[in-house]
Amino acid sequence: MIKILALPVFILIFSALSGCSSNSSSGNLGGTHFYSLSSMKPSAAASANKISIGIGPVEIPRLLNRPQIVSRKNKSEIIMSESHQWGGSYKEELNKAITDNLSVLLKTEKIEQYPWKSTFQPDYQVRIDIESFDGDINSPTHKNVTLNARWRLLKNDKELLVKRALITVPLKGSGYTAYVNAQSEALTRFSRDVVTQIRKNP
Repeated sequence: MIKILALPVFILIFSALSGCSSNSSSGNLGGTHFYSLSSMKPSAAASANKISIGIGPVEIPRLLNRPQIVSRKNKSEIIMSESHQWGGSYKEELNKAITDNLSVLLKTEKIEQYPWKSTFQPDYQVRIDIESFDGDINSPTHKNVTLNARWRLLKNDKELLVKRALITVPLKGSGYTAYVNAQSEALTRFSRDVVTQIRKNP
């Protein structure tokens, strides 16, 4: 009798382990999908620019500083998805995407995130205060992501300008993958705007 019961138990355990393996290999864990922001791809040309850039501080609302991906149902109601989350710290994701984008656009490796070492003295510093960064995933007509931020450009510790960034990117497709891709595109456009101002103030 003991041997007869052992086989079904073994099959159940094996099935459970197989299910876990299947979820891990498909990019989710226990039904939760994880995402990461993407940045611009570096060109084949070597980064030879001697310009140095300091990124930060980058401030984000407490609403966004959480593992769950935040979207908007309407003007007053938000959605925090337990089954769609960031793979790491969202603030670190933002910092990395902006830093990588500026490094590619300015062709420089001399770029550091705040707080940097005292030995690093950047030519330019970009301070960013993100006020909101979300959008509607499920709207049949207005699926988009909007970045609303105020940022400052400093040169040798002297403030050159203060600007408002209001960037809206429509979703190319549906679901959370399209939503995250739209956020990445919004950060790319923001990075291009920053570089334009840096080049205007050599």
